[in-house]
Amino acid sequence: MHLNHYPQTIISYLFYSVIVPTIHAEESPDIVVETASGWTIHIDSEVSPLRINQIHSWRIEIRDSNSALVPNALLEVEGGMPDHNHGLPTQPRVTAEIAPGTYLLQGVRFHMPGRWRMQFIISTKDQEEIGIASFEL
Repeated sequence: MHLNHYPQTIISYLFYSVIVPTIHAEESPDIVVETASGWTIHIDSEVSPLRINQIHSWRIEIRDSNSALVPNALLEVEGGMPDHNHGLPTQPRVTAEIAPGTYLLQGVRFHMPGRWRMQFIISTKDQEEIGIASFEL
């Protein structure tokens, strides 16, 4: 490489190191889960795409079978790797209902590649719903 090509190389590197992560950050890693009764659990991760060994939060929106938001629910989340017979390395917890029917799950971390399974247990005063998401990292 000739010395006069270094400025172009540096400019290209800077462009891709700034623009490409921005493009990936706009991709949606949304996960949508449906329960047996037709409730939907829509998950938006603050990390896109999901990465190994990065603690992050999920925004979780819950809708009933009529597509109405489900406020004031108790949401518990469990997860793990069924192929390896172990759970998550952290204990994610819902820390707030940030809008009616939308909950903040903090402390999510996946520590290795493979198939992951997450179970969402939703309890309201009238019923309990369970949704399961499986995905590969």
